[in-house]
Amino acid sequence: MIPKPAPIPHGADLHRAIERFGFAPAGKPWLDLSTGINPWPWPAREHMTHLPEAAWHELPGPDAQVQAAFDAAYGPGALPVPGSQAAIQALPRLWRRHLGRAHVQVLWPSYGEHAARWGLEGHAVHLHAAAALGRTAADVIVIAHPNNPTGDTFDASRVRALAAACRLLVIDEAFLDAADGPSHAQLGLPNVVVLRSLGKFYGLAGLRVGAVLASPAWREALAAELGPWSVGGLALQLAAAALRDTAWRATMRQRLQVAAQSLGIVLARHGLAHQGTMLFRTVITARAAILHEALARQGVWTRLFDLPAPSGHRGPDFQALRLGLPPHEAALQRLDAALAATVPMLENP
Repeated sequence: MIPKPAPIPHGADLHRAIERFGFAPAGKPWLDLSTGINPWPWPAREHMTHLPEAAWHELPGPDAQVQAAFDAAYGPGALPVPGSQAAIQALPRLWRRHLGRAHVQVLWPSYGEHAARWGLEGHAVHLHAAAALGRTAADVIVIAHPNNPTGDTFDASRVRALAAACRLLVIDEAFLDAADGPSHAQLGLPNVVVLRSLGKFYGLAGLRVGAVLASPAWREALAAELGPWSVGGLALQLAAAALRDTAWRATMRQRLQVAAQSLGIVLARHGLAHQGTMLFRTVITARAAILHEALARQGVWTRLFDLPAPSGHRGPDFQALRLGLPPHEAALQRLDAALAATVPMLENP
């Protein structure tokens, strides 16, 4: 029998809310704030009629215009991949096959797939808070910039230090598009692999397209591992069109900034300190689980993080609630009302 790996929790799991709590109260639909995906996606449907006919029926071979769009948005030599998740799974396989068993340090807390995928390939995985990364010997270090769910970032000097402390530094920049900050791929460090995604800022998670920035050796190895035609022709053409749409990108960043500020104001009004990115806000609190369930009973679904502290970590466990952006004013008001009914219960149990 093939052993079944332990499930890795993610957002976009509204089915769990329905299984546990049933339909939202008072006949209202669920308000799903469990992901950090842009609720106002790039309008892919409007561009479907402009796709070249070949994208529908020919194998997706090299396309200079598509590559130019990726290079302009992410950097020279950007490798299109079927979502950054594909690279997250491929890197541990590549290392095991060619370099053996690695000692891997993974940022804690962070996106759970990183530690899980290195562990599934038999590597020795150690979780570390940001300040502890690189203090002991490591073959591989994995970080996120900005981090999910905390929103913390790494400056260039820290990235250089981490790269010098290991053989491979993996930087997950899936949420960087919304921040409009510089990518650490620009540092040109030969042992750094940077992951980008069109699923978050562009709201195109269903398209399954991302990009990898790396040295030629790592880029070619990843391309070979993923195999030919790993990204569909339609997905490549739509992704390229989205990346070329600089006007939409600029306008959307402004809209997300306003929306994140509005969400933050609501959270602060109820005494909930928060941090994160322009695509989500995270409330770090020991009562995260209680808050998560209380909101769910009012039809508001959020992402709960309840992570035990790694071995040797002197701080507490990580307990937090992440909220994505409400898609419209009525949704924000509904969250506000749900918090007004919930937070006083936390203060006076």
